[in-house]
Amino acid sequence: MMENIIIRTAVAGDIPFLVETIVEAEKSGTDKLSYSTIFGLTEAEVKTYLSDMMAEEIDGCELSVSSFLVAESDGTIAAALSAWIEGSEGIPSAVLKGNLLSYTLPVRCIEKAMTLNSMIREIHIEYTPGTIQIGAGYVAPGFRGHKLLGLLSDEIIQRLAAANPQVSAVWAQIFSCNTPSIRTYEKAGFAEISRKESNNMEILEYLPSNIKVLMKKDLTKT
Repeated sequence: MMENIIIRTAVAGDIPFLVETIVEAEKSGTDKLSYSTIFGLTEAEVKTYLSDMMAEEIDGCELSVSSFLVAESDGTIAAALSAWIEGSEGIPSAVLKGNLLSYTLPVRCIEKAMTLNSMIREIHIEYTPGTIQIGAGYVAPGFRGHKLLGLLSDEIIQRLAAANPQVSAVWAQIFSCNTPSIRTYEKAGFAEISRKESNNMEILEYLPSNIKVLMKKDLTKT
């Protein structure tokens, strides 16, 4: 294990790394970035818009700076992971994210996404209110192989569970092509609960996979 690792809550100054985390997590080891394919944007444009949305500091969704923990090694950010309590403010995270997208992106991008909505929703899985939802995770290339995502996962779950003792489960949604992430979650005690699959292969032009896996870990109460 690496030495001199510090885990802390992300701050606004970390946004460039958090954006990289969201982008790489969304690709799931492929070259398909849904923010690009669905909204008709270049990757550079996606990163600019993601930065703008995160700067709005809207809590409770996957585009919230406050939902991330980062791991630092000697002052350099090595990894990041997000998680939040779904619907903690009475508003689904999907609504918060949708509002940010609608407010930030050009109208043409929203209109393009709307034409694809029915197909994309074939593998959409609703978040369960009152549960911990694991979001984007990423380890920078020079720091891989040191179980940093495992450390971040344990810490972020512990913090959220301690602050929300009524929560009894942690959920994660993963594209089926992301085998390394699935294995990481399995080692952390997650089990596959279900999966949603689309038989429309056109979806692969927009998403990394036509299958999304839902995994769950029950929290042990002490």
